[in-house]
Amino acid sequence: MKKLWITPLLLCTAPAFANNFIDQSKVELTARNFYFDRDFKVENRYPALRDWTQGFIFKAQSGFTDGTIGFGLDLLATAGFKLDADAKYGGTGNLIRSLETNEPADQYGEVGVTLKAKVSETEVRIGTLQPMTPVLVGSPARLLPQTYRGVAVQSKDIQGLDLQASYIDEVNQRDSTNYEAIKISGVNGRYISEETDYLYYLGGHYDLTHNPLRLTAFHMDVNDLYRQSLLGITYKYPISNQSTFTTQLRYYISDEDGTAKAGLVDNNLLHSHSELQHQNHKFIFSTFHHFGDTAFPYLTGGETGLAIDTWTGEFLNAKERVYSLRYEYDFKDYIPGLRFMTRYTHGSNIYAPQLGGTDFSEDELDFDLAYIVQNGPLKNLGLRARYAIYDNDMPITANIKPANETRINIDYTWKFK
Repeated sequence: MKKLWITPLLLCTAPAFANNFIDQSKVELTARNFYFDRDFKVENRYPALRDWTQGFIFKAQSGFTDGTIGFGLDLLATAGFKLDADAKYGGTGNLIRSLETNEPADQYGEVGVTLKAKVSETEVRIGTLQPMTPVLVGSPARLLPQTYRGVAVQSKDIQGLDLQASYIDEVNQRDSTNYEAIKISGVNGRYISEETDYLYYLGGHYDLTHNPLRLTAFHMDVNDLYRQSLLGITYKYPISNQSTFTTQLRYYISDEDGTAKAGLVDNNLLHSHSELQHQNHKFIFSTFHHFGDTAFPYLTGGETGLAIDTWTGEFLNAKERVYSLRYEYDFKDYIPGLRFMTRYTHGSNIYAPQLGGTDFSEDELDFDLAYIVQNGPLKNLGLRARYAIYDNDMPITANIKPANETRINIDYTWKFK
C-alpha cells in the first residue's frame, strides 16, 4: 500500500520548478503551547484528563508549475513534546500514551506529504489530507492536527459552485504518528466501535449570483458502517452598515451501510444556526433536534462539522433536543485583538436505553477569552483561555461525565514566505 502512494509522488515531482511553483508558495511555522485539564466531578478511572505540552506545526505549500496541468507539493511536519504529564491522569489527545501503562511519550512527530495537480480551477490532492466539510473534519482542536490519507478533488470552474469529493482509507489521529483504520465513535455504548476499509464523500456549495443565499449538499458513505446525507441552506442579510443577520438550516439523514458492522444507525438531525451581528456584538442561537432510534454517528478521534461547538459534551444523543445561546464581543474599539465569548447549551429528552434511561439531560456553560498582539516584536502572538462547566444526569457508566474543563493556549506563527 505504501508504494501506491509513493509512486505518483515520484512521477509528478519530475516537472521543473517553474516560477509559479516558487512565487506562489507559502511557508510557515506555528509554535503551540497547550495546557489541558478536564477535571471530573464524579468517580472515574482517572480523576482528570490533564497535560501540558508544546507543539510545532510546519507547513510548506508550493504554487503550481506552469502549463495546462500545474503540479505542486505540500509538506506538513509536526512535533509534540511533553512539558508536564503523568500516567495517573488520562490522555487528552495531545500526547501518545502507552496502552498498557498510560505513560505519556516524551515527544513524537511525523511528516506528511501531499501531491497536487491543477487544471483551470480544478485541483486534485493525493496523500495527507485535512478535510473541512459538513460531513468530515480533520480536527485541529488539540496540540497537533488530525489528518487523513486519500485522494481529494475540488472544482470551482463553474461560477458560484464549489464541488468537492474524496476517497479516504486511513486516519492519523491527533495523538498518533501512525495511520490506522477509520472507526465509528462508540461513545456511551451507542454503537459498536467497528472499523471500515474506506469512506468517500461528494458534495459542495452553490452561491446564487447576486443573492446572499448558499445551498449545500453532501453525501458520505463510510463502508459497512453508515451513510450520511446533508441538505442545507444559508442566508445572509445585511440589515445596515453595522448589522448583519445570518441564518443556516441543515438536515442530516444517517443510516447503516452494507453489513452494518456498528449496528443499527437511525438518526435524522435538524440543525439550525442563526447569528445577529451588530457593531462589536454577536448573538447566536442554535438548535439540534434528533429524530430516530440512535445517536448522530461520527468518526472516532475527531469532531463533527456542526455549528454547536461545545468542548466537554457533544450533545449528539438519540432523540435529544438541544438549544444553545452564544454571545461574542470584539473589544476592537478599546483593546484591538481582544475577543470574548460565552455560551450556554442545554440538551434534554436523551434516549439512551443502553445506559438505563430514556429521558436524560445535559448542560454546558463555556467561557472563551482570546487576545492577539497587534503591534511590536510580539505581533501576532495569540493568547487564549477557555473554561467549561459540564453536567449531566446520566449514570456513572456513561463515557462523558460531569467535569470542569480548562484550556490555555499560547500560539505564535512565523511566516517565512
